[in-house]
Amino acid sequence: MLHDLSQRLAARGHDVTVLTSSPASETRIEADGPVRRVLLRRRTGPAALTGRWFNSQHLFGWDLARWLRAEPFDAVHCLNYHDAVGALVARRAGARFRLVFQCTGIPVRRYFRRIPADGLMFRMVLRQADAVAVLSRFAQDALARDYGVAGTLLASPTETAPFEALPDDAPREPYILFSGDADEPRKGALLLAQAFPAVAERLPALRLVYTGRSSPATRAALSAAVPGNLRDRVEFLGLGRVEDLPHLYARATVCVNPAVWEALGNVLIEALAAGTPVVGARHAGIPDIVADETVGALFDPGSTRLAATNAAGLSEAILRAAALAARPETRARCRARAQAFSWNALIPRYEGLLGGDAPPREIGPPLPAAIPLR
Repeated sequence: MLHDLSQRLAARGHDVTVLTSSPASETRIEADGPVRRVLLRRRTGPAALTGRWFNSQHLFGWDLARWLRAEPFDAVHCLNYHDAVGALVARRAGARFRLVFQCTGIPVRRYFRRIPADGLMFRMVLRQADAVAVLSRFAQDALARDYGVAGTLLASPTETAPFEALPDDAPREPYILFSGDADEPRKGALLLAQAFPAVAERLPALRLVYTGRSSPATRAALSAAVPGNLRDRVEFLGLGRVEDLPHLYARATVCVNPAVWEALGNVLIEALAAGTPVVGARHAGIPDIVADETVGALFDPGSTRLAATNAAGLSEAILRAAALAARPETRARCRARAQAFSWNALIPRYEGLLGGDAPPREIGPPLPAAIPLR
């Protein structure tokens, strides 16, 4: 998102600098097409202070403040609260720019129980930024409930063009596609394997295909969750190549992302852009994508502490979505839904948020990647 947003803003005529960090031994400045990219030397604190309490992200925010004081930026867009604190420090030292903080996760207060100092920084950013954006209605509700802040709903855009380039009559194959990190329990790869037998009983031609990271231990666990007579219908493609994804999505009967605590769920948007119906949990950002059952199906996740648990509900949702794949109008409807999350649809809203007419707030005593936009 950092790269694509900077390039899109530059293409619309803005003078854009990206400030980020690098493990290199010294700070360097380079050109990324029309975008100036500053890679600050990534610093680490004393060994006794490493970890969540104090790390390179805190130091990056401090280093960032010096750069933001040195140049007359009009707006700064921060994707992390450490960066935004650095921006607030710069404003307290006299810098004048509009500060937009976009929370790319789900802002729940309990995240900060073990790092109370970071919780203080996060609350400071929420109070003093000129605009606070969140990716989904779920995140917006959490922000209001836990912090009393009304955030601006602004989804993270998806590059839909590679998926839309495939023909509408691309042939489908009988497989369920899981695209994501199967090693992360929250993503629900195991639940999908547990749901697969009930789906295969009704649709015996279907295969289950995993693409993305999956360790040998994860593959063994997923295979063990499937009866022996179905194990030869479970495939692991590994990470593969990015350019292969559009075809994987377009040929699939259905794309399934049974994750919980997804800030949005861009994998499902990519699948929709390829014309493929999707399945996701009725939790976090996923319902924002699957707005109605002409493009996919939602299931109640059950317990959401570590991962979804409702295998029967997932099976039924997959069957409903698979029925959509046979309908001639489904590809067009899926692609139309994906357009709502495309860069073409959302970049004017990002531009508007950064270029708002409201002056920067007056800053009281305060205390990675920021896109300063001149």
